[in-house]
Amino acid sequence: MNILVLTSAMANKDFVSYVSRAKIKPNPSNQNFYNKLINCLAISNRVYAFSLRPFTRFMFDEDELSSSLSSEGTVTYYYPTQKVGKKYKAFEETKSLYNQVTKYIEDSNLTDYIVIVDTLRLPLLRIANKLKSKMKCKVVGVVTDNPLNLSNPDPTYANLVRKYSRGFDGYICLSESLNRLFNPIKRKSYIVEGLVEELDIKRKLPLGEYIFFGGSLYERYGVKRMLDAFHKSKCPYNFVIAGRGDLYRYITDLSDKDERLLFLSLLDKDTIYELESGAYININPRPYDMRLDRESVPSKLLEYFASGAPVVSTNHTKLKELFLNDAIWLDDDSAGNFEKFFNRLEDYPKHELERRATTARLKVYQYYGLRVQSQKITNYLESISSSSIADTI
Repeated sequence: MNILVLTSAMANKDFVSYVSRAKIKPNPSNQNFYNKLINCLAISNRVYAFSLRPFTRFMFDEDELSSSLSSEGTVTYYYPTQKVGKKYKAFEETKSLYNQVTKYIEDSNLTDYIVIVDTLRLPLLRIANKLKSKMKCKVVGVVTDNPLNLSNPDPTYANLVRKYSRGFDGYICLSESLNRLFNPIKRKSYIVEGLVEELDIKRKLPLGEYIFFGGSLYERYGVKRMLDAFHKSKCPYNFVIAGRGDLYRYITDLSDKDERLLFLSLLDKDTIYELESGAYININPRPYDMRLDRESVPSKLLEYFASGAPVVSTNHTKLKELFLNDAIWLDDDSAGNFEKFFNRLEDYPKHELERRATTARLKVYQYYGLRVQSQKITNYLESISSSSIADTI
């Protein structure tokens, strides 16, 4: 099956290079999910990724990115020319990538293909709708979050992405709530809470026994409350933190005051995996919120389960249901409860923590491993591809 993916993700080696050069660092969460999805699909299909890279003014010294080709495994990545400036983004940005996609289709004589698109990127949605109209192809939207849950949400933008996502032939969603939000007319959908890569960690970093958190460094995700509680606690373990976000300066200052804190900022994916795998315990501090619980899945938590190291987490209804006895679940996500946990951490029997971690790792691959999900998602896409137009209206 031929699958064309409209995305802002890049081949991993290109993303690492991109981040190292960028003065304004792109958020890695979108990259991580879509790169895994692309690699998942490539196990059973021919996949071509067309990427509108995250690019803003002052990100680099130059105001233009040249077009290029790259590859990762069997996947080819196509990057169009990109420029900053309102005029370019309004009139040229989508045209450039659309022309690249249609040229590839025509040059390759593709007649049997399906398009997958990131529904949180409005320029990509415009391209997907144009392809559906002009090329008469099937389009499936991938829904990873409610746009109103993102940092600095824009209601106008949220309404536009839902509007431009409305007419697709199917939807791959991280939750049933997101499916209802983006797919009100109930076209064929596939629900999967996330994807995990099969990890083969060859290096253990020489950091001793440590707690690890890696992710978005924002107060609303519970990071400040967690770190303040750790700072007040008498926990004997070190705490390694990696990521990017508004709390960068706060965490830097706190690590100067507390020698147990080691702040490593934004790291490449392989180093993050090594840190997670070698941790005494990985921690997810995101506060429980009813809407977020329905509409957003903490992908980092699945990554922690895949690491093989013990996990402690605040509540998430779906994942707690699946991994109830395989992690330490904090029902109360208050600062006081975090402090209590840190003070009692060394009282947890290590063999019990390791038993839970082993079970969690087996389960997370069983549910969300790339090979397992590749066949399931491929079957779903084939059902969309083979359906008549009437079936998707």
